Amino acid sequence: MISRRDLLFGMVRRIREKDGDKPVSGIGADIGAADAAYVRKEFAAARDLYKEVLKGNRAHKEARVRLGLCHYHLGEYVQAKDTLLMIHRQHPGEYLACLYLGLAYARRDQLDKCMEVWKGFVDRDHIAVMREINVHRALYETGEALTGASVAEAVEQALAQA
Repeated sequence: MISRRDLLFGMVRRIREKDGDKPVSGIGADIGAADAAYVRKEFAAARDLYKEVLKGNRAHKEARVRLGLCHYHLGEYVQAKDTLLMIHRQHPGEYLACLYLGLAYARRDQLDKCMEVWKGFVDRDHIAVMREINVHRALYETGEALTGASVAEAVEQALAQA
């Protein structure tokens, strides 16, 4: 008698033998082209490719995060906010979603929401970015007159130098 485990792994083995190294689940199967476009800073093309990946797998976290980043870099701040907010709710520890969700709020002059999102931002690999965010949070909390554009530009400049 064959066990369920042996049956399942036998099927996986046959699929791999037939299709080579393609992922069995389909997760990550088509993200390579989108990632390549993103690295080349072809954000419009990357956005469309990430959307195609998400059509095939709506739960692909990395594709959704990068889709939000593409929207942000294209100046589509409403779409960036919506996409990144979905990720932030499901995965509050996803630092890129948190960072760029705050930036999208800042670009829309919603500094109260921006600062609320950034309370949970931690990225020990980019101390300068964390410092810039914390400085602006402190200025905001003390009542300093800030504009969303100035906050976003300062954080983006820290990101560029990181």
